[in-house]
Amino acid sequence: MTNFKSPEVEVSLSAEQLYDKLSNLNNLQDILPSEITDFQSTEDSCSFKMGGMPKVNLVITEKTAFSKIILQAENSQIPFSLACNISQNGEKCKAILEVNAELNMMMRMMLEKPLTNFLNAITKRLSQI
Repeated sequence: MTNFKSPEVEVSLSAEQLYDKLSNLNNLQDILPSEITDFQSTEDSCSFKMGGMPKVNLVITEKTAFSKIILQAENSQIPFSLACNISQNGEKCKAILEVNAELNMMMRMMLEKPLTNFLNAITKRLSQI
């Protein structure tokens, strides 16, 4: 299992507010990078395209109130999950995004930069909420 983590980011919302926002995937488009196209969502699932990559389908598989949300890829050639870990920090909160994927060495080398850029773009957008 290969793990990619974003830098920790401070968000101007409480842990409960951020959790509530991200628990509804209809709100996800607000924090995705501008390169995302064909975004579609329901409260518990979403799909989108990024660059020349195949369409990504994500479904919420785990929620821990005010601290963690895990999205799992469906029908993906590469099994992966995207987790958002949230912690209260005074009146604000902090968040770390984490992608876990089953990658061989060659795929890791190919995807490391785009995945890191994707995580950094989302954390930047989170910091601006």
